Amino acid sequence: MNTLTCKFSAASIATSLLAVALCAPARAQQNDRRLGDHPAVIVQRLHAQQGYDYASKFYPHPAWLYLQAEAPHPMNEHPAVVVFRRHQQEASAAAAKPPLELVATGHR
Repeated sequence: MNTLTCKFSAASIATSLLAVALCAPARAQQNDRRLGDHPAVIVQRLHAQQGYDYASKFYPHPAWLYLQAEAPHPMNEHPAVVVFRRHQQEASAAAAKPPLELVATGHR
């Protein structure tokens, strides 16, 4: 039984006491909330205490300059205008084309 008491030296006891002493202030800082509060309740309470963060939402002015991937099309080359012109030309070509007439071939 004497071997058990001799195993622990003064250096190991001092090291363990030092470790406990250094951990005590850290544990005291962690328990600054009331016991029994759910973490979601704590977050909501902290959120209600904060003021409005004006930098969190940034809405640019409507006349803001934007960078686009390609240059804007001139209005006469806009895809909708090109399709409209094509339809107009097809309609005018169909109206100008004479109707098909039956041609008598002379075969009986």
